[in-house]
Amino acid sequence: MYNLYDDKPIIACSTGMVSNSAIGLIRISGFDNLISLQEFFSFDLKKVKARYNHFSKLLFNSCVLDEVVFSYYPGPNSYNGENILEISVHGNQLNISKIISVFIDNTNIRAAREGEFSYRALKNGKLSLSQVEGLDLLLNASSSYMLEQGLDILQGDLYLKYKDLHSSFLKVKSSIEIGIDFSEDVGEETCATLLNEALDEFSVIINQLHSRISSNLSELSSPSVSLVGKTNAGKSSLFNLLLNSDRSIVSDIEGTTRDYVSEYINMHGNNFRVIDTAGLRSTTDSIEQIGIKKALDIHSSSFFKILVINPLDNIQESLNILGDNNFDLVIFSHADKKLDIDFSLYEEILQSAEYSINTCLSSDNRDYILIGPMGADSKFGSIEPVNKVGPMGAISKFGPIEPVGNGPIEPLSRYISSLIVDKFTKLTADKPLLIDRHRQKVNEIYLSFKDFQDISINNTDIAILSSEINILGSKVSELVGIISPDDVLNNIFSNFCIGK
Repeated sequence: MYNLYDDKPIIACSTGMVSNSAIGLIRISGFDNLISLQEFFSFDLKKVKARYNHFSKLLFNSCVLDEVVFSYYPGPNSYNGENILEISVHGNQLNISKIISVFIDNTNIRAAREGEFSYRALKNGKLSLSQVEGLDLLLNASSSYMLEQGLDILQGDLYLKYKDLHSSFLKVKSSIEIGIDFSEDVGEETCATLLNEALDEFSVIINQLHSRISSNLSELSSPSVSLVGKTNAGKSSLFNLLLNSDRSIVSDIEGTTRDYVSEYINMHGNNFRVIDTAGLRSTTDSIEQIGIKKALDIHSSSFFKILVINPLDNIQESLNILGDNNFDLVIFSHADKKLDIDFSLYEEILQSAEYSINTCLSSDNRDYILIGPMGADSKFGSIEPVNKVGPMGAISKFGPIEPVGNGPIEPLSRYISSLIVDKFTKLTADKPLLIDRHRQKVNEIYLSFKDFQDISINNTDIAILSSEINILGSKVSELVGIISPDDVLNNIFSNFCIGK
């Protein structure tokens, strides 16, 4: 990050510079005196009330640039501890850019860089490092859980948990220092009791936090749903159904989708990226091979994996290409093909396909196999299917992607959405930590504390304990954000938007 220690005044549009809007909020921070900006305002700045809105004409060389509403927040009682001026202007992007340029070109104010307003809040002690990371999570949230955890780290339960961890550590450290300096006054037994009580309290808190990093949950930050399968299995039809839009091209020609197509859909307040991948098959076409490799990479990193299979195809070929039998849902398509072949033969093929898939699925996922045609809704049987063929029912779980009629049936798209949301809800039930640095630091603290416990049991030398507790303390301080290495700062603030 550039100019970490540059104290010049900065300016940026905090409402974004992408599209026009009714209002744009321009923020200026770090100026010494509000009166120094008087030439740009028709309002007498000597009469400004802190944290009140004021109406003014914005001026340059006696020409009116805009009519604005502004508020003044004097430091240190502002967001970042500096003098801040917020100006609400008309939100045409040309207008915003023109006003910002006037201030930059005619004062010592420079353009702010990513996250610089919040960096100054950290620098001036208005936010801790962990709170800044919570703000980052909040600003870039793609799910309600990310939003909730971002707020929790800013001022909520997680913020308080981190503070409790630090306070508890100070009790441990104080107990050891009492043993060094005052053991003769208070007695060794009392010192040992104080230390054990402090260690027990710290142990409870760090164990609670450690339980929230027990699994790899980075996929929850940007959950994706992948549709994989052989060419012409019906992935694009399913993709269009989930989006309720003809987003992907559907054709009888094999290999129509040669690269992945993705769109975001919102389910119960969470954004999921649904990805229609290239069809899997053995090929010598170099372009198609690239698409297949992308499909495999997407599948391996997806939050929810759907395998679409035509039971009349070579199922084992799909499984061999994937090399991964970890599916959340398997859909057998093209059940309408029974009309083109002998019915008993079709049933035999279908049973064989089910058996092949069942043998490679975990017992938890074997209930999630759906069977039915992929659309042509003139070719189905009744709502209560015979021989596992018919429209998708809420009870039967068999049938076409587009169910026939308006009876008491559950559309396939709704059923799949419920499975995706259920998995997300279960994985977030224990409130896992999402920020990688927090997960890493909690684990380091946990392991360091275990080492300290082992040493304290086998060693009564208080000087050695004092040395070891300092190692633990540095890790606690890093989590809470009392110390902040430059590489961590660069990584965090470069992810922020301009003006925040």
